[in-house]
Amino acid sequence: MENKNYRVSNVSVGMGGSIIVVILVVLCLTVFSVLSFSTAYSDLKLAEKTEEMTSDFYKVSGKAEEKLADIYNVLRLADENMKDTDTPEVFYNNAALRLAEIDDVSIINNNNGSFKAYYETFGDKNQKICVTLNIMYDELTHRPCYEIETWNLAAIKLPDYEQQNIDLWEGFD
Repeated sequence: MENKNYRVSNVSVGMGGSIIVVILVVLCLTVFSVLSFSTAYSDLKLAEKTEEMTSDFYKVSGKAEEKLADIYNVLRLADENMKDTDTPEVFYNNAALRLAEIDDVSIINNNNGSFKAYYETFGDKNQKICVTLNIMYDELTHRPCYEIETWNLAAIKLPDYEQQNIDLWEGFD
């Protein structure tokens, strides 16, 4: 019997398997790099949106603090115009009249002579702060004071989450 070698080329059979493995590794690395890039890009967009909302919150909060300072200045002026013989009711009436002159401040009267003041400050990114103050007069120190009853951050316009049912198939008639 004659032993013939039928091998025509120098390429071995094991070479094709390693090329397939290299192609699969490069393909997996490419897919993972694209996924990493898209995740990083979406994280960047989320960070930018968070920065905008946070910046707007601090602007709105600053506006609310400025309005609170204006209200306290009005309360101090109402106190300075009081005489020693005046009662706290005179202060409440005088302060309520002066606070009504400030833009966007609403007065809520109580039965006991004291009252509440309510105002809102608006931001650019669908945010507002709603503040309710209890206005009081301390008879021991003869000074006006206030108590913050509410200081709430709220959305100006709520998004519409109503479900829309779309009939894709009308059915048989």
